Amino acid sequence: MKMKKFFVVNTALILLLLAACGAVKPTPMPAQPTELPPTTGVDYLFVTNRLLIPTTQEQAQTFALNVDGDTQQRSDNLFGGLVTLLTSAAPDLELQSSLDQAINTGQVVALHLIKANDPLNDPSVSWAILQGQKAQEAPSFGGSDNFTLDSAAPANTLIVGSLTNGHFTGGPGTVRIQMFILGQLVEVNLIGVRLEADFSPQGCANGKLAGGVTIDEFRSKILPAITDGLNQYIKTENSPPLLQTFDSNHDGTITIQELETNPLLMIAVSPDMDLLDSSGNFNPGQDGVKDSFSMGLGFTCVPASFATPAN
Repeated sequence: MKMKKFFVVNTALILLLLAACGAVKPTPMPAQPTELPPTTGVDYLFVTNRLLIPTTQEQAQTFALNVDGDTQQRSDNLFGGLVTLLTSAAPDLELQSSLDQAINTGQVVALHLIKANDPLNDPSVSWAILQGQKAQEAPSFGGSDNFTLDSAAPANTLIVGSLTNGHFTGGPGTVRIQMFILGQLVEVNLIGVRLEADFSPQGCANGKLAGGVTIDEFRSKILPAITDGLNQYIKTENSPPLLQTFDSNHDGTITIQELETNPLLMIAVSPDMDLLDSSGNFNPGQDGVKDSFSMGLGFTCVPASFATPAN
């Protein structure tokens, strides 16, 4: 009887993952802007005060955007589906809290530079996400915080888009982001980034940041962080459900190979998007080879100060 219930739960989780990967139709992706980045306008400076990992099916769908630009306008957030499966297998996993702590203490600093002539309606707006140095003291997020750009961080491309009634829509672009997954610091490059947010001079709300993670980065950064985090959790919390679900050889430790071959996670650890052509250039849907994993995150931001880059 227990086995039957377990099978039903797993089947439901797989259906949730399929929904996060495109079975549910999101807001259509806007046409890619043809305008060049604006050369004039007001600079609005912000800092991320909340970065949200999708830990539920609802969040996975909410943060999803049409990254690869397919004609069906399907949502893309395989990462959200993966995290949802993990938290469903072990509801006590704390994925958001360690990221909240890192941002609240200034260990992870994501800065935003938006250039717009009109903060309400503007056909040509640029949005840059910049990596800041760790703060010397915890930020207040009250508008008076001053940050320093991390000169060693790679330069991200501008995300060019438009503002309509205070809502920004733009992309594609590339963004290096920092986040914590199960307490493990991860730096990952997102390609084909799409960004949406409600914008005003007072900050941004309902932000969505979605893009693709290449196979190499997913396997060298995301999966190791998840594996290390799960094993650390098992050591401190003694979680039989995690071991029963993912420890196939019953040695008390979860490996990357066990995650990749686990029937429950098989869909979630297989790439879902074709973003690169045969030469490795960003050129979605050209060679038919799925080479990237979709990731969608949520965020909010508040006013801040920092010296803007010269270029």
